[in-house]
Amino acid sequence: MLVIILICLIAIAFYIKFRYSRFSLYKFAKTFPTDGDLPILGHTHWFIGGPEKIYNNLRTLVKAAEVRGRVSSIWIGPTLYVVSFNPEDVQKILETCLEKDNSYKYLQAWLGNGLFVAPIDLWKVHRRLMLPIFNNRIIEDYIEVFGKQGKVLVERLQEQVGKPSFDIYQYISSCMMDIVFETSMGKKMDVQHHPDTPYLRARKTVMSIINMRLFKAWLQPDVLFNLTSHSAVQKQNIDATHKFTDEVIQDKIAHFDEENCKEGRKDILQLLLERNLAFSNVELREHIDSITLAGNDTTALVISYALLLLGMHQDAQEEVYKELKNIFGDSQRMPTKEDISRMDYLDRVIKETMRLYTVVPLIGRKTRTELKLSTCTVPAGVGCVVIPMVLHRSKRLWGPDADCFNPDRFLPENCATRHPCAYIPFSYGTRNCIGRHFGMLAMKSVLANVLRSYKVSSEAFDRLKIEILLFPVHGHQITLEKRM
Repeated sequence: MLVIILICLIAIAFYIKFRYSRFSLYKFAKTFPTDGDLPILGHTHWFIGGPEKIYNNLRTLVKAAEVRGRVSSIWIGPTLYVVSFNPEDVQKILETCLEKDNSYKYLQAWLGNGLFVAPIDLWKVHRRLMLPIFNNRIIEDYIEVFGKQGKVLVERLQEQVGKPSFDIYQYISSCMMDIVFETSMGKKMDVQHHPDTPYLRARKTVMSIINMRLFKAWLQPDVLFNLTSHSAVQKQNIDATHKFTDEVIQDKIAHFDEENCKEGRKDILQLLLERNLAFSNVELREHIDSITLAGNDTTALVISYALLLLGMHQDAQEEVYKELKNIFGDSQRMPTKEDISRMDYLDRVIKETMRLYTVVPLIGRKTRTELKLSTCTVPAGVGCVVIPMVLHRSKRLWGPDADCFNPDRFLPENCATRHPCAYIPFSYGTRNCIGRHFGMLAMKSVLANVLRSYKVSSEAFDRLKIEILLFPVHGHQITLEKRM
């Protein structure tokens, strides 16, 4: 009994010391309006439950803050986050706070110090080295790959013509996987015909465990996570994905001279080696793994959402089809750079899709120095959360019809006076998405191939869930009819 009392007293003493050491932080937090928080737990209880419940909780939690239009606070356990839906504040956060929030650490076991999660000092060096490889001219060399894989996708979709609704995302994801692996590593995986490989199974397992840790507070401390079976399963599958990428890199290095002499298009890994950027093999793997993750899942989701929306809005789909007929006529040739540049209406459809269904719903950053926002000065060491999925549907920014699908929001005259941070599907500032041009070209090419060949139909959907990215609860269900 005495031992238990002693342990309790020690615990209380540590807690008091912990609270005292953070007195200035608590004092700062009290200056903000807040809703739904509990003593000690803060808002942690809002992030407990399944992916759909967490999505709905998050929407409810931030609704009051969005209506107020000023800086608010959220406590996740002992961690304080400030949230703002003021585009000027968002711009300052994304331009100034380049350090990723601690929640990204769950990806680091897999991606190491790849660009997506690298600490700021290392990120600055590596981003500068890699930026020339992602310039528009080099990315446009991959348009042929987009077209070839889009053609395979059209052939694969033939099996669904005239059948009941199906989840298009599985097909699009396989297509984008083939595109990303060929352009990043020169590896022809043929996922569209062989979607069940050990590597892809391992990758899927790792993603599901990382997602679980993000939204289950009791699995977030490493000391607790390492006591569960998930820890061993994650390590085993991360090792499997690393082994695959390591072997590709070693093979590429072994045949570097031979590959370097070839004419024509070069994959990103070849270009990294060619430029002799002094990356170690581990750093090469971290960057390639980051590229394949970011380049596949997000792009595939946007394409799938675009098909869902066009299936619901037949007038917009016919407008896209008319534009494609003007460009291609009756030809089934692959899209070229010039063709893609003429797809103005399809471009607006994609942008409106990314506004309504922002597949990366949250962006977390951390202040390294004081940050002056519209209504307060945030001290160093505080988390800042930008929530594009709420920002993009704000009626203050987009008008009373913000929840409606309207591609003409992105006509040049309608964009001219819009704040640049009212719309941030690829983030903003120097730590924005390095592959945004790649993504837009790939999405337009793949959608052009599908929509020239098939008429899409779908039902309205309104149930969403967060699994790192934003998914419909029942998948991207569509039906297909062959175009004559």
